[in-house]
Amino acid sequence: MTTINVISETLNITERFQIDESIESFQYREYEPQNPQAVNNYQAIQIDVQNQDIFTQPSKSYLYIEGTLTSTTATAYTADTRVSLVNNAIPYMFSQIRYLINNTEIESIMSPGQATTMKGMMIYGDEVNSGEGLNFCWRSDTVADSTADANLGFKMRRTYIIGKSTPAGTFSFCLPLGHLFGFCDDYTKVIYGVKQSLILSRQNDADAIYHAAPNAGVPADGKITISKLAWVMPHVLPSIDAKLMLEKVISDKTKIPIAFRAMQCDMIAVPESTTFSWRLTVKTGTEKPRWLVIAFQTERNQSQLKNSALFDHISTSNMYALLNSDRYPLVDMNLDFAKCRISKAYRALSEFKKDYYGISDKESSNNITPLEFIEQFPLFVIDLRRQSEKLKNSVQDIQIKATFNQNPAANTTAYALLISDRLFYLQSDGVRFQTIY
Repeated sequence: MTTINVISETLNITERFQIDESIESFQYREYEPQNPQAVNNYQAIQIDVQNQDIFTQPSKSYLYIEGTLTSTTATAYTADTRVSLVNNAIPYMFSQIRYLINNTEIESIMSPGQATTMKGMMIYGDEVNSGEGLNFCWRSDTVADSTADANLGFKMRRTYIIGKSTPAGTFSFCLPLGHLFGFCDDYTKVIYGVKQSLILSRQNDADAIYHAAPNAGVPADGKITISKLAWVMPHVLPSIDAKLMLEKVISDKTKIPIAFRAMQCDMIAVPESTTFSWRLTVKTGTEKPRWLVIAFQTERNQSQLKNSALFDHISTSNMYALLNSDRYPLVDMNLDFAKCRISKAYRALSEFKKDYYGISDKESSNNITPLEFIEQFPLFVIDLRRQSEKLKNSVQDIQIKATFNQNPAANTTAYALLISDRLFYLQSDGVRFQTIY
């Protein structure tokens, strides 16, 4: 047996100290909409990063938004008015968000408010929810709508937006692009020689605003007026040596693979029946589904008197998915929310962050307790990662099957957040890059 001598770090007094000087400059630049009149006209807003002779890092970019939340009547909001933006309000201002490179769609998400709330509740812990999250309007609700006076999340958002600001309702937020798109969450390197575009389809403000006490002197519906919207993108200037290395990659016409986990969100009305079946959009064999998250909302759409950032369990008793003919999970969940029998579904949710980011159990806590899972955030997570060989190169037919202990109420909507592996390439022509799949 060979003996290897290992020296302790404590004794390694000759170790050299290394400084990374490969980046000479890292500066943010603002890009504003091509069509600024669309910002408050409930139209599609397009923001382009046209400069193709720079290195940018989209994963560090963010949306900057300034605006005001005001009443639609002559009665102004005051510091005591019990109204505010919902948790994660900015994505709720849009019906669809799209990310394009060289006019090729990289990622597109419908219902981005619900989609990013579902994912955010599973990945953000106290460090975001109790700290930096408020800077992008993230402070989750601690109780359901009916007891809003004790809702610490609503109280904090209301204090920040209504209680402290002068005049009441003024706000500014910085929303990381990694919160909106899987591409910006996963791909952390610089890109060069491409045009980048964001297209944000503005919708009416009902889903982004919540009135907690409509019968206590609160004025009629509120409205959001955006005074500034900008995509803030870092420009990265490499050092001379690093730039020579990168220029060689470009001149050699290198094909750069870019892999990430894309989000897709579909929605459908739920029938008033104890059984529910839903076939999602068929995916090609080159895009691999990895997770499916399902949530329900009853009468929470397009009403400022309902909190659109909360979800409803609608007495779900079981949930599974069919990927072609394979079932996930194989074992029934056997849920009964009235009896707090939710452990299997809650465990699947609590495992998500650990598996998604590849971190330990001690680092992977989310911000949802079992009680909050029942009352505010019943998110049903289905792990699709382990697929049989026969599925690897085939068309993916995905069906959701659910049963309920009683008929769901009218005006119930189901949301399905599908997270899939996606791969595209940036192909250099010696000067610029083209986007190819």
